[in-house]
Amino acid sequence: MGGGEAAHAVHKKEKKKEKKKDDKPVLPVFVPLDPFVVNLADREADRYAQIGITVQVEDAKAGEELKVYMPAIRNNILMLLAHKTSQDLNTAEGKEKLARQILREAVLPMGIELPDEDEVEEAPAPGKKKKRRQYDTIEDSPIKSVQFSSFIIQ
Repeated sequence: MGGGEAAHAVHKKEKKKEKKKDDKPVLPVFVPLDPFVVNLADREADRYAQIGITVQVEDAKAGEELKVYMPAIRNNILMLLAHKTSQDLNTAEGKEKLARQILREAVLPMGIELPDEDEVEEAPAPGKKKKRRQYDTIEDSPIKSVQFSSFIIQ
């Protein structure tokens, strides 16, 4: 083994040691939101929903940033919920779709726009630039997931 190869092998071992030191399990950070009580958009009867939401964020810093924007985040979520009917929310698929929509609405006040999975993205017209997004996927968002801690429809 030449001098360069030996140095490379030593450097590789040092990198492995560094990785082992940094491979501490990262504990999830959850931020509970105050429960939401909202009138639903059902036309045939007055219905309301009481929904408890907790969001998982990438780290404590993202959790603190989320708290700064909480009034705007709550407003966006309330507006979203007010347009839902009990039929929209009764199925597992409806709840999963709502969780994705809440995630998108929650990051908007932070200046982050996530793609809407329900919309088909069109190619930009020639000569026009595609609208630039800060994050292209939900996985890149500082909010990692939305969980429901309670879900009551009456």
